[in-house]
Amino acid sequence: MVIYVDVLLITNFFVTYFLLLASSVVCGYTYNRKRIVISAALGAAFCMCIFIPQQSKLIGLFVKLLSLTVCSVVAFGTENRKKTVIQAVCFAVLNMLLTGAAVLISLKSTMVYENNMFCYFSINPVILVLSSLLIYIVLIIFEMIKEKITPQQQYTMDIIFGDFSVRGLKAFYDSGFKVKDLISNKDIVITEFDGVKEHLPQKLKEDIHNFICENYTEVTEAFIPVFFNTLSGKGMIPSVKAEYILINGKRVENILIGFTQNPLSENVKAIFGADIRKQL
Repeated sequence: MVIYVDVLLITNFFVTYFLLLASSVVCGYTYNRKRIVISAALGAAFCMCIFIPQQSKLIGLFVKLLSLTVCSVVAFGTENRKKTVIQAVCFAVLNMLLTGAAVLISLKSTMVYENNMFCYFSINPVILVLSSLLIYIVLIIFEMIKEKITPQQQYTMDIIFGDFSVRGLKAFYDSGFKVKDLISNKDIVITEFDGVKEHLPQKLKEDIHNFICENYTEVTEAFIPVFFNTLSGKGMIPSVKAEYILINGKRVENILIGFTQNPLSENVKAIFGADIRKQL
């Protein structure tokens, strides 16, 4: 079979991209699209190993595991090890299923060529684009259905900052909550400022009050700015890194606590999304 490098790279880029996307969606986590694109590009680069003369299955397996590890770390980060491991395992399982199917097809068809556990698909580019679009639509529909059937529940939350803490907050899980720090990739809990300000140190309380209540534009060292982009508009939320939080007594780490001036709902002082709930 004649292998075209451009088709090889483009095809494997899309395959890796949608496998990474599927891993996040199936696990119920939000994802950073830029990280997934970079990871997919690395996955496509790894597929050049197909040009290396046939190696032993053990060497091929090692190279494949190396590519899976690199792609997983780049796509999902290492801030939260539990999340990374869960998504990496899901990504590996999807890869094994795809590789197994491709190897089986390669024995029966000339459209797929496999070497060193990397595959070349001899597919018309138009079919490739339409197939990729179909996969994307299916994933979006799956995510929407999952959000509709996921129950919304209330929890009790304690926030531990180290030198001070906020305890006994009524927290609400919202499956549609997607705010995330794009820089550190940390998950965020949004709290109602008026409901927690009495527990904050004076300096931090004044800085956050000035920013969200008095429309001061200066960002101080007291908090971390988290930028967001939603259907209702763009903005920035002042946040503080928590040492950890307790949700119904279960500990979750690597969390940012954001503050908003807007009331959340009756008796609810904090809100969090699917990424955090998945860790409970």
